[in-house]
Parts: sequence; C-alpha cells; structure tokens
Amino acid sequence: MPNTLVPLPAPEPGRMPHVCLVAGDAPAAVKIAPIVAAMRRSARVRPLVIACGDQTEEVVEALSAFGILPSLVVESTLDGQTTQGAAWLLNTLDRVYADLAPDAVFVQGDNAIAFSAAMAAFWRRIPVVHLDAGVRSHDLTAPFPQEGHRRLIAQISSLHLAATADAAANLACEAHGGPKVVTVGSTAVDAGFGAIERHHEHADDRVRALEEAVLHGGSRMVLVCLDSTRWSQDDLAAVLHGVADLVLATPDLEVVLPAAYDSELRLVADDVLGRLVRVTIIDPVDHTDQVCLLSIAAAVVTDSNVLAEQAPSFGVPVLVLVGGVGAWAEPERPGYPWTASPERGLVARIAEKLVLSQVERLAVPPAHNPFGDGFAAVRCEQAVEWLLGLRSRPREFAPEL
Repeated sequence: MPNTLVPLPAPEPGRMPHVCLVAGDAPAAVKIAPIVAAMRRSARVRPLVIACGDQTEEVVEALSAFGILPSLVVESTLDGQTTQGAAWLLNTLDRVYADLAPDAVFVQGDNAIAFSAAMAAFWRRIPVVHLDAGVRSHDLTAPFPQEGHRRLIAQISSLHLAATADAAANLACEAHGGPKVVTVGSTAVDAGFGAIERHHEHADDRVRALEEAVLHGGSRMVLVCLDSTRWSQDDLAAVLHGVADLVLATPDLEVVLPAAYDSELRLVADDVLGRLVRVTIIDPVDHTDQVCLLSIAAAVVTDSNVLAEQAPSFGVPVLVLVGGVGAWAEPERPGYPWTASPERGLVARIAEKLVLSQVERLAVPPAHNPFGDGFAAVRCEQAVEWLLGLRSRPREFAPEL
C-alpha cells in the first residue's frame, strides 16, 4: 500500500530526532510513560513530553510516579470537546510545533486532546504516531465524540500502533494496512509491571491492614475504581448499591474505593456505602498503589481500560462498566473483561460471580495476558525509530494462547 511517509529518510548524521509525546489525561500519561523510558534507554530519539489540556495537574502527577517531568505544560481552562476549546488547542499546539520542530508527534487514544494534537501536526506535515490505534465501537454516537476522533486520527496517521490483533484488523477493514500498522501490545501492561517493582507500602494504615489480611487469606478484596465525570449521579448510585449488595452477601469480602474528597463519587459513596464496615473509602491513589491493590484483588469493578488491560497479568477478573441499558456480556476469550451497564442488579450478580471464581483461579497459574507481555514500550520505541529511518521494522506482539 503506497504511503510516502513510511519510513522517513534517515536523519542527518549526528542529529538526534525529536519526538513530541502528548498526554491529555492521566491514563494517557500512564500509557506514554513506559515509551518515554524506553526512548531514554535507547538514546536514539529524544522524547519531548507535553502535558496538555484542562487536566494538566493530573497528567503531571501521573508522570511523576514514573520519574518523568513534562518538557512543556500547555494548560487550558476550556473543554477540548467544544469548538472553542478545540480551536484554542489547535492554535496553541501549532505554535508549539513551530517552536520545537519535532520529527514526529505521538498521540494516545481518542480524546479531544489527542485529536487536536494529531490535526495540528498533520497540517504542519509532521508524521503522526497513534498509540492504541484501531479501537472501534463501530457506532459514531457511542462513545461520542471519541469514536469519531479514533477514525479521524487514523486517516492522518503515518504509523498506527495497535495493542491487539483485533485492533489491527479493525484498521485493515478501513484500508489502513501494510507496514504502517504495527501490533505492539498495551503499554499499560508495561506500566503495571513497573509499578509492582517500585511499590513499597501504602500510605493509608487501613489499606496496609487490609492488604495484610488479604495476603494471609483472612479476607478477599474487590477494588472499585470509577471516573465520576463519566457517569450521572443515578448511575453512580446504582453501581455502588450493587457493590453494597455484594458486600452484604459475601461475609469475608472487603471493598476499597478511591474517591476524591470533593467529587460526586465521594458524595454518593459516603451516602450508599459509608455505613458498611467492610468498605474502605480512601483518597485517590497514584498508579503504583492502584496496581498493587489490583494485584491482590479478587475482582475489579471499573470503567478504566488501563486496569482492564493490566488485570490479566495478575489473574484478576474485571467488570468494565459501559453505556446502554440492560447491556452485559461475558468475555469472548480468556483474559478479556466482562462488561455491563451501570445497573444495580447486573453489577451485584456479575461481581459476585467473579469473586466466587477466585478459588478456581488460585488453583492454576495466571493465563497469558492477551493485551501485552511487558515489552510493548520497546516495540513502540523501535517502531518510531523505524518510521524515522533509524532501524528495521520491529517484530510484532503475538499473545500466547
């Protein structure tokens, strides 16, 4: 398939190419951080990390857990999913690229920041590298506008880094194929393994005591991680009532729920779960502490794709909350999450099923993670080097069955 941007001519001798990596929220920062570390180790390209948008504080905090400081912070008070916010982002990032003159721009996912960063680079004829390419719902209205962003970024990308073979197949259906699509695995898995290596102990005494009880077999634990900005108050209440039903039905079960003090989630959690002894509501934890809680959980209830991709490495089943009414689905393959709409009965029934399956899971080693093997960041770094004419194309990720 003709593509004049892949690969690019090799840079001039003695000149190290610059690559801008744009992070617009904490999950993007978590997925980009291992790639920055891989680029620094290789020392063949120079990574320039840009924290961008209206969540820069969260981005900087997430990066700091990996020992990374952004090269530049582009802070906005506007919502990037409005026309005014998108216009501001495009104009500002255009000036940033003019000043930095990067050889490539690296974006992750499908939010408005990724879309604006990709468009600004494309208009300056800077190659766009898209991490987590090929994710599709095949419905432009759900999620909105993310599904549209995914497809539009794909049209202008020079290099598509797909986490799974399914994602690569989605791209092929849209005529994005050939060497410019590389299946690399999820860098969230890399980040999860790194978090386990860095972790010492939790700051909260209650969490440390609970961790000890779980590790010694005295209790089981469910981790509940939700982004309150994604859900209505009624949806949050329905989910947490389902969690309460689960706790009341399972005598040895504890729940840990991180929630910011002034968030809608904390208000609803205090109301629905505050009187239950075996529920621990804590302040938000960094990525390192979150992964360590994940690693000892009997199950996870979340809306985070990052946690869903990390969990199979520890043999932990996940219930991912999705939109719709009365919708739920069992995983198609081992390691994939269950999904359900935020409804009390569905959450309680599926979470109980996952918790009760722990005895069976403990009897066998964890299955191979279909989302990654811990080397996705290296493949991403090598793929970018290939794009820039510095090496041969890397081998692709193929999960063990």
